[in-house]
Amino acid sequence: MDERAARLNHRTDARTAPRAAVQELGSEVAEVREDLDALLGELDRRRHEALDLPLQLRRHAFGASLTTVALVAAAAGSVWLAMWRRQRRQRLGARARRLREALYRMTESPERVATEPSVAVKIAVAAANAAVAMLVKRGLERGVRHLMEARAERARRPELSSP
Repeated sequence: MDERAARLNHRTDARTAPRAAVQELGSEVAEVREDLDALLGELDRRRHEALDLPLQLRRHAFGASLTTVALVAAAAGSVWLAMWRRQRRQRLGARARRLREALYRMTESPERVATEPSVAVKIAVAAANAAVAMLVKRGLERGVRHLMEARAERARRPELSSP
């Protein structure tokens, strides 16, 4: 704004006629508007172009296909790995090893086998169960109330009923 203010002061001195200054400023404003219109038009064109998915897929077909292949390969690889691990864990040797480790842990610390939870844990579990039960009950009550209100509204206004 500073450079334009300097131009304004320079143009409106005593030697320049006021009408000429107004016309000059008007033409300058018109030029700025034209520039802004051109910039906004270009921005709008680029926005439409950037959000045009088929166009972007055509432009970047190789990258999009490479990304798709990589995602499919990663998904297939994770499924294959999970199946391979499951088969490996079900083999007789692996099951025997896990049983041996469990028996070892049981004989090393029998006090940890089938222990009862502490009183604090029992209280926390009971409180959590009560909270969840209350939330479920409130949700069901709201759902039933909503259904009943909708049914009453349809009974009052038959035009809302679907044919």
